[in-house]
Amino acid sequence: MGSATAWWLARRGRHVVVLERFEHLHQRGSSHGGSRIFRFAYPDVEWVRMAQAALPLWREVEAATGATLLDTTGGIDHGAAFAVGAVGDALAAAGASHDWLEPEAATERWPGMRFDGRVLFQPDAGRCRADDTVRALALGAGQAGAEVYYEQGVEELSVDGDEAVVRTGFDEYRAPVAVVAAGPWTAALLRDLVPLPPLTVTKEQVFHFLATNDETQWPSYIHHQTPYRYGLETPDEGVKVAEHHGGRVVDPDQRDFEIDVEGEAAVVRYVEQWLPGLDPMPVTAATCLYTTTPDERFVVERHGPLVVVSACSGHGFKFTPLIGRMAADLALG
Repeated sequence: MGSATAWWLARRGRHVVVLERFEHLHQRGSSHGGSRIFRFAYPDVEWVRMAQAALPLWREVEAATGATLLDTTGGIDHGAAFAVGAVGDALAAAGASHDWLEPEAATERWPGMRFDGRVLFQPDAGRCRADDTVRALALGAGQAGAEVYYEQGVEELSVDGDEAVVRTGFDEYRAPVAVVAAGPWTAALLRDLVPLPPLTVTKEQVFHFLATNDETQWPSYIHHQTPYRYGLETPDEGVKVAEHHGGRVVDPDQRDFEIDVEGEAAVVRYVEQWLPGLDPMPVTAATCLYTTTPDERFVVERHGPLVVVSACSGHGFKFTPLIGRMAADLALG
């Protein structure tokens, strides 16, 4: 979100300084890795419309940067009938194309998966190329005139009258607006400068599995269970499978990168039961952080000279160019 905000502001001719605490494309937060799901499928029509608004902005970023960032593969929802039905109702209310398939028809179309009820298909879904997106936005912001600095963490953020004051170990910056897109470090950075909802930081984990048949198609999918499972194909890595909001609460500065073996075993059992087209031995595993509000909505607000763009509650990446543009609009009043 920070890179996207910088990209929009720099292209509008504003003087932008980007301060990243860690190295470029670091793996300590929420935006790293090969892929994230893009989908319209939400049970709330407001979120569907936000995803619809984000789609052409992804294409705008691609056209401007020359990078491929969003692949359309189609997406499916299946599982608990009530939950999937609510998604279908929201798609219908937003005018988003979708189809219902009986489980036999869905299995014929996606033989690598199992289904036990009707399947909702949405053709606009797919995957965002996460690392490629962060790279393209940061590079594009720099090419548009932004000063982008890595390994320059903010030591203190304050407000002095109508200005934001940002101090690092190297410099002090004063500006009419500072945009805070600090993910799990948001609360610690802002302290009492901005009223925030309670933010819960959890360490989540994802696994990649290899398909047993290279010809099998893999849509992005949400399996409505407790907990939710989701998956998508990641180019050159395999099929990602994970539990949504299955991790433990952590301090982002104290977290480890170890894989929870019980959580891994649960995902392997899921693959064995529901994804017969995958070899149930994961070939890679990774962790990331969710920063979640009580209602899983985002924080995108302006308070005086401060714009806050976090948290994204584990489902934000698909909205990257939209949230970045919203934050840029807030920064410009």
